[in-house]
Amino acid sequence: MSPREPKRAACKTLSAVGALLLVSSLAGNWLLGRLAWRNFAKASEVRLDPAGLKLYATDREHPSSLRQPGPPTLVFFGDSRAVMWPAPRVPGYQIVNRGVGNQTTAQMLLRFEADIVPLHPAVVVLEGGINDLKTLAEFPERRAAIVADCEANLARIVERSRQLGATVVLFNIIGVGKIPLWLRPFWSQEIPDAVREVNAFLPQLAGDKVRLVDANLALDDAHGEIRREYQWEYLHLSPVGYQALDRVLLPIVSSLPK
Repeated sequence: MSPREPKRAACKTLSAVGALLLVSSLAGNWLLGRLAWRNFAKASEVRLDPAGLKLYATDREHPSSLRQPGPPTLVFFGDSRAVMWPAPRVPGYQIVNRGVGNQTTAQMLLRFEADIVPLHPAVVVLEGGINDLKTLAEFPERRAAIVADCEANLARIVERSRQLGATVVLFNIIGVGKIPLWLRPFWSQEIPDAVREVNAFLPQLAGDKVRLVDANLALDDAHGEIRREYQWEYLHLSPVGYQALDRVLLPIVSSLPK
């Protein structure tokens, strides 16, 4: 073997490693760029339709479609976790979903009069808050205000629902699963703590015509983490996860006077 051959092999190895690092860096930058563009597009979309009223605009244009004659209405109201909730079979009720993905509780409150009031619901299944608390990654200095606003908005939605004569089934904020590597630069360790803080506040809203449901009791394993089979990804539930929530929801709704 020539004395130069080990050096040539080492150079080839270094070149291969360098090329791999370059490709990895380019791929990572491309992914971060795509995420930044997606977030920018979402922000622009919110400016065009702050309350998200376009999603159910067709229903509002045809009032007869808002509430069919017959059984009382149970409406799911919230963010993407609500809109992804498969309609359970609830004897004695007609089911309507008024969830809108990516919405904060402030946006939910903005569209309450348009999306909930015309339905004259007997039951409002309320789920929301995680999108408020996710913003702690961008605005850590506003933590106290973000948490306080989230609590206040949920309280207003609960009270407005009660004024309509509806019973509110209030789900606490579902925790999140393992954060993927690509998301960690856009995440904050303050988010889980803020979720626990808001959830500790929610029992204050329970009472007359308000039933509080601890979703974590239905979803978590013995270690306090959402069961893997109940997760679709870090933020959203799988169909069997929703089935676990239904096993808690349905007995509550069945016990309500009609």
